[in-house]
Amino acid sequence: MYLRPYSERQVKLHRIIIKLKEKRHLSLKSIADKLNALGIKTHRGNTFSSGSIHSILKRKKERDKWIEEVRNKEFPIKIINFNLS
Repeated sequence: MYLRPYSERQVKLHRIIIKLKEKRHLSLKSIADKLNALGIKTHRGNTFSSGSIHSILKRKKERDKWIEEVRNKEFPIKIINFNLS
């Protein structure tokens, strides 16, 4: 399965959310309210909710885990019953 790299917007948005969550210790609802107050919209043009913030963080974590465990894994080469006739 191929995953496209994050867009520049996605990277910046995730970075903002992480800073607000970890540095300022804001709740997911407070982060959503802050982004909405700044006029930042979701990729579909909607306002943020605590659920959308949770989904962004969850998907990023799952994606990074998948890249680490699957994409970057070295698989052994096995050729069984190869025949050119």
